[in-house]
Amino acid sequence: MTSLAELQARFQRHIVHDDQAVTSDISGPDDAYRQERLLIYYRAYRLRLIAALAVDYPVLKAFVDEQRFEELATAYIEARPSMVRNLRWFGDSMSSFLHYDPRFSDEPILAELAEFEWAQGLAFDASDAAQLGFDELASVPAEHWPQLHFVAHPSLQLVTLQWNVIAIWHAHRDNKTLPPATLQEPDGTIAVWRKDYKTYFRTLDRDEAWLWRTLAAGTAFSEACSRFATKMGMDEAGAAQRAAQLLHTWVEEGWIQGFEILSDD
Repeated sequence: MTSLAELQARFQRHIVHDDQAVTSDISGPDDAYRQERLLIYYRAYRLRLIAALAVDYPVLKAFVDEQRFEELATAYIEARPSMVRNLRWFGDSMSSFLHYDPRFSDEPILAELAEFEWAQGLAFDASDAAQLGFDELASVPAEHWPQLHFVAHPSLQLVTLQWNVIAIWHAHRDNKTLPPATLQEPDGTIAVWRKDYKTYFRTLDRDEAWLWRTLAAGTAFSEACSRFATKMGMDEAGAAQRAAQLLHTWVEEGWIQGFEILSDD
């Protein structure tokens, strides 16, 4: 006699991988009838996954139209079967899938749309954390500033876009006709973050993107400023002033969770 666990495992293999071994366990007059019953569950599983992906990627769906989105989502489901219990994370590989799969890789706008929409979801769902305030920053003694290491807020995401993803996103939000894909010159780094339970994004200037990535990688403030001056062809004073301006903006926008003062030893 087949145990319940074995029956459930065979049924799952059928739903996920189209394994037909469970057919003989289904009541019915013949295999055609049994397979028809199983097909109901096989299709329902995929329809629910497609619906979940549509929630995560509404702009991508609108850009490719509903029929092609269903084809795209079905291809994703077959290529990247769900391996997690929480449906929220099922679509985490969509951008990578669209970038590398030959059926979609010749349209790089699709991978970038997915990457941007997923970044928005990550920012919104990120764990709660304190956001550094000006008073706390002002309390740091001057002699400790060179050793400051800043800790990024967990909601902050950076994406680099070569295509007009932002214009397409805005058109979708405003219920306007979506523009066709066009390359941007130059490409841009977009910051996405959450503050006061709302998600924001904006395009970064080239120097801002470079300095943020350098600091977020763990570089001490003084060392980052020195590299910043060299990278941007500025004198030390000008680089320090620009870094201070950017730091003020980041604190105001809630990008920084806190800081550490680490010795050089």
